Amino acid sequence: CRVPHFPENDSKVRMERLLQLGGGQVATASSFCARYGLRTRYIGCVGDDDLGEFARRDLSKESMDVLLDTVRGSTSHLSIIIVDRLTGSRTIVWDRDPKLKYEKSEIHKESLIDGQVLHLDANDLEASIHAARWAKQAGMKVCLDIDRVEPGVKDLLALVDYLIPNTAFVKKFAETSDWRYGLEAVDRHCPGIVIVTRGALVAAVWWDGEIFEFPAYTIKTVVSTGAGDLFHGEFLFGLIQGWTLVHCLEFCNGAGALACTKLGARAGIPDFSEVLAMVTTRLP
Repeated sequence: CRVPHFPENDSKVRMERLLQLGGGQVATASSFCARYGLRTRYIGCVGDDDLGEFARRDLSKESMDVLLDTVRGSTSHLSIIIVDRLTGSRTIVWDRDPKLKYEKSEIHKESLIDGQVLHLDANDLEASIHAARWAKQAGMKVCLDIDRVEPGVKDLLALVDYLIPNTAFVKKFAETSDWRYGLEAVDRHCPGIVIVTRGALVAAVWWDGEIFEFPAYTIKTVVSTGAGDLFHGEFLFGLIQGWTLVHCLEFCNGAGALACTKLGARAGIPDFSEVLAMVTTRLP
């Protein structure tokens, strides 16, 4: 929902545009990989409502294997995204029916370990831990997009090869206002590479006791919705291609920046040629 300016408390503002678009952390990253030619499988669930049917139709347009469970008597995950036209910033109001929660007994090992990388969002922590253990036993890499700190999260971090949270997560995890200290604290609990996404798609990575930053690209932001998800999708693509970490993060910033120029998450997935043209000047 785009508005001319973010509404003040106890006020009214007329919307400029209202769109129904598909999104989701893992769904968007998976769609990115599928459009870039990788064999991709998405596993998730929806409610037996109109929104669930929309999500099913929307995901079926992507060239990937979609395993979507329908949970009877539940409502689908919904996010209302208020976009400030002046700045391109967005505020997300969301809800997820507890009935959609995956129990570890409801996930199927054979559908998870048929690949090179397992990408998780940790919405269902216990099931995510279970899936990550299966993936590690099968020799797969585990990548995690996480934005909430809850009891047991350290058990999941211990299984992750590539952790890509935002600054809000690392600060809350370490109970600090300093994202740098938070990044260092998270790294102590994750054996893999830790990359933090910061505002405007600035990325920072903890590497051998030091923090290295990768600055954002200068773009005119329409809306930042989906930029972080495409950052993850580009990282997964680069990982499969065998790129260096520097190449991965430059392409991640480029893909995320281009996503900010369009409305929607999956609707904002750029062509590879667009990303390549943006990052060429920075590549070593």
